[in-house]
Amino acid sequence: MTRNFIFAAALGVALMAGPAAAAELKVHGSSTVATNVVTPNKAAIEKETGLTLAVVPNGSGNGLKDLVAGKADVAMISAELKTEVDGANKTNPGSLDASGLVVNPIGSIVSRIIVNPNNPAKNLTTEQVKDIFTGKIASWKDVGGADQPILVVVEQPGNGGRAVLTSILLGGAEITAKARPMNAIAQVAQVVAQAPNAIGYGSAATISSAVAVVQGVEVRQPLSIITKGAPGADAKKFIEAAAKHSPK
Repeated sequence: MTRNFIFAAALGVALMAGPAAAAELKVHGSSTVATNVVTPNKAAIEKETGLTLAVVPNGSGNGLKDLVAGKADVAMISAELKTEVDGANKTNPGSLDASGLVVNPIGSIVSRIIVNPNNPAKNLTTEQVKDIFTGKIASWKDVGGADQPILVVVEQPGNGGRAVLTSILLGGAEITAKARPMNAIAQVAQVVAQAPNAIGYGSAATISSAVAVVQGVEVRQPLSIITKGAPGADAKKFIEAAAKHSPK
């Protein structure tokens, strides 16, 4: 009798407690990965994995630093890992130790050059775009536009889109020091839409009819999830779900 009573009481407590809370996965890093993959599909990914995602889109470099420091379970990046690590350590030598980090590709996106729709200079060559972003061309009149200074709008250093633009389109050349840095890729398109003399870049998730796309000039960005060592069970479930919902 006593044993049955204890069992019944324990069962009652368990039923009152309800199902166990979903495990939380801290996902930090690239705003590009967040904007194009994780955030719009967050509910679906959580349902498919049984996880609760705590997403912090603080830039690829910061995501990697958080992962190494144990503040994140996985990091999102939108450039090659070596490019991100080299960029972080160039700014602050020794700030990022990449040993033991594992790259888990989930897809890729195309990043395109954008200008304000009222700007007549929409037919730019790759060389002209390179010269604009590096500061060699500083006025729109030099590429068929108005006699106005060019406002280059980019992500802040450490963000994946900027890293890919610099390494691939600019061939490693530095972006002009006069460029206006933004915290996230979505903000680049917002500024370009508002400023008639601005130029920037964006992906399908951030480009809208409020900006004009420069045709023929584009860069493909790799999207990856980084783990410390081989991904654990929760990280693996997240990576597989993110890859399912990622652009290819």
